[in-house]
Amino acid sequence: MKTTKTLLLTLLAVLLTLSVCAFAVFAEETVYEGSDLPVSESYVLRAIDALEQRVYAKIDTMIESVTSRLDALQTKLDALAADPGTAAPPAAPSDTERSETDEAVSSAMPITDYDVVYLTKGQTIVGSSEFILRSGSAVATCPGINGITDITDGVDLTDAMEIPWNHLLLVPRDDGRGITVTSVEAYIMARGQYTIIDAPAK
Repeated sequence: MKTTKTLLLTLLAVLLTLSVCAFAVFAEETVYEGSDLPVSESYVLRAIDALEQRVYAKIDTMIESVTSRLDALQTKLDALAADPGTAAPPAAPSDTERSETDEAVSSAMPITDYDVVYLTKGQTIVGSSEFILRSGSAVATCPGINGITDITDGVDLTDAMEIPWNHLLLVPRDDGRGITVTSVEAYIMARGQYTIIDAPAK
């Protein structure tokens, strides 16, 4: 009985020893096979140093890129500064220069409003002027060989020709050419120097 008990205790001790060894081996394999490996201080320092090197290398690359772009921009600015086409704009004209320019334009291109002239039958409007027949009827009056220029149609109206409505007519000289009203009344727009001649007495 005692021998059997001793044998059982011995067997139990052996089993406990084997169980502890197996657990240790299993735990070691489990830890090293996972992602959280136990590391030493030297390993951590080496990893930090490698990370610092990578960060410094990235920073150096970025600085080189920015420096290159700044150099290219400076080159363009230097080229623009050296180009005569980028010189400062001319100074604005003085008040005197502007006044002289305005007077020259005014004398070369006189601009006046049209006068609305009311005429009755037999009256004639003559002069160095522009005429537009707005209502009524009228004929061209041309005592000489020259006619009245119909700017709208690009033709000359000779003496006694019918004046069309709303056509721009031009008499360049005050030589007796003009428009004679043939209707009871008429409205003519005139711009320039003109004279109204009444109908001859009957």
